[in-house]
Parts: sequence; structure tokens; C-alpha cells
Amino acid sequence: MTKTVRFLGYDRAATGLIGQLEGRGIAVVHTAEPVTDLSGADLNVSFGYRHIIPESVLATSARPVVNLHIAYLPYNRGAHPNFWALYDNTPSGVTIHEIDAGVDTGPICFQRYVNFAPDENTLARTHARLIREIEALFVENLDALLSGDYAARPQRGVGSFHRAADLPDAARDWDADLDTLFAKLDREGRLREDLRIIDEIQQVRTRNNVNWMDLLRIAIKTAPEETKAVLRRINSDDNRISDLFRKLGGN
Repeated sequence: MTKTVRFLGYDRAATGLIGQLEGRGIAVVHTAEPVTDLSGADLNVSFGYRHIIPESVLATSARPVVNLHIAYLPYNRGAHPNFWALYDNTPSGVTIHEIDAGVDTGPICFQRYVNFAPDENTLARTHARLIREIEALFVENLDALLSGDYAARPQRGVGSFHRAADLPDAARDWDADLDTLFAKLDREGRLREDLRIIDEIQQVRTRNNVNWMDLLRIAIKTAPEETKAVLRRINSDDNRISDLFRKLGGN
């Protein structure tokens, strides 16, 4: 009997897997649109699919739906896993996992590490390598996936997750040299952190100014003459400091 695979996501132009499945005599039903029913297929596969599949729809599949993710789970769930693995220095790899109610959190069917060659030095080149690796992993384990003859294991550890909006603007240049790109992002990150610290200092100083004014009110109420004498000394010292700054500045 002819096997049927429902392929969700990438079309023939984006992946060679559809053609390879058909070359093995497997009937392929493809869609990139949201689905409401996953029955009637021997295997449902998600690869580059842009929609979350509700639990109610997952339940219509005779077997767990599998997703092809270009990350070494549990690291870099969600969007742009290739970039984050390289930038955060977490493992690069590919994973075939069962889809559950979370985002890339389901049990792992098959996975492998990927080490890049020296000339794979852009996001475009590393992404292309990961696509080749995940397609190869799928083909190598196709019989087991079709029959369900594999032992899925839960993901271990916290891992990491990123949203599409987390991607820095500079990382949208897929052809940029990775070392140059990451050096730029590191500089931007340090600048953002410096500005954040300055903002925090300003907030703390604002709160502390209120504390000083409260303290001054208490002092004026309890010892007005003594307080005013201290204020005159403070003012005199402030003037002296201002004179020193002018000298330092060459004025």
C-alpha cells in the first residue's frame, strides 16, 4: 500500500525532500496554509512551517507530528536558531522532534551536532549547511519515522528560546562575515549596557535627591540655624570645586 506524507511548510523550491519522498513511491500532500485536520496521512511532517498547530489539530493525527528544526534542542528553540547558536556560542545542530503544545519543546526523535568548516563563515552558508544536514537526517531515518519504530526521548535541560523580534538588525545581513558581524553586535551590546547603566544612575540619583530634600526639611525644622551654617559651608565648597573645574578646563 502506498504511504502518504503530509508535508507542512517548505515547497519544492525550498526543499528537495518532497521530490525524494515521491521518488520512493510515497504520496505527498503539501500545504503551507494553516491546517485543521491531520488525519489520513501515515506521517505528518513540519519543515519551515509558519503556523502554530493547536493541540486539538495535533490530536487528529494518527501518530505524533514531527518537526524538522535546525538547532540542537533544547538550545535555540523558536526563531533564527542558526544565528543564536553562533552568537551565544551554544551547540549548532539539527533535530527532528515530535510536536507538542509548546514551541520546539517536544520529545526528540533524532538529532546531530554540526561543526562548520572555516569557509562556512556567514549566516547564509551556515544556514545552507544546516538545511542539508536536517534533510539528510530525515532521509536516513525515514523508514523509522514512517513506521514509528523509534524511541523519542524528552528534552533535557532548560535550553534557550528566541522570538523573531529578538534578532538584531545587523544580523539580517546574511552575507556578512561572522567575526565582523559579532564584533559589531558586541560593540552595540556594550553601548546599550552603558546607556542602561547611565539611565539607572539617573533614576537612583533622582530618588536620592528626594531623600536629601527630606533630610534637609527635617534639619531645618529641628535645628534651623545650625543647618543654614552647614549649607553655607557646602555652598562655599561647591564654589571652590567650580573654580577648580574652570582651572582644569583652562578657563
